Amino acid sequence: MKIKSGLLSVMLLAGLTLAACSDEEGGDHSDMDHDSPSSDEIRSLEVDLQTPQSVQSGEAAEFTAHVTSNEEDVTDADQVMFEVLQGEESMEMVEVEHTENGEYVFEYTFEEPGEYSVIAHIDAYQLHTMPEESVTVE
Repeated sequence: MKIKSGLLSVMLLAGLTLAACSDEEGGDHSDMDHDSPSSDEIRSLEVDLQTPQSVQSGEAAEFTAHVTSNEEDVTDADQVMFEVLQGEESMEMVEVEHTENGEYVFEYTFEEPGEYSVIAHIDAYQLHTMPEESVTVE
């Protein structure tokens, strides 16, 4: 009987201690920062990679990555890089800066006709995405 009452006392004390800890930590969440979404809000990262309709070899082509997060333009991405590939071979990888309205623009001149891929590597809000578009150069 002494063991049962001792065990019951320990369990009661443990339960009270856990309840007190959860009240201290849980509370009213008034310390959450609702003005800074990167600290406590789930973020998304979307990229609309825009490529030209036709590309001629020897002429500059413009590629635009429109970056948004939670339907808002991203003007301060951690890193935006464009990569040009021919088959599996990477031809060039260039970091670009924000131009306006969440857009990051890359200009590239394809020297020879062929099939290429352009990949935009976007890092923002601790997320990474890599949209890819095929490009035929005539």
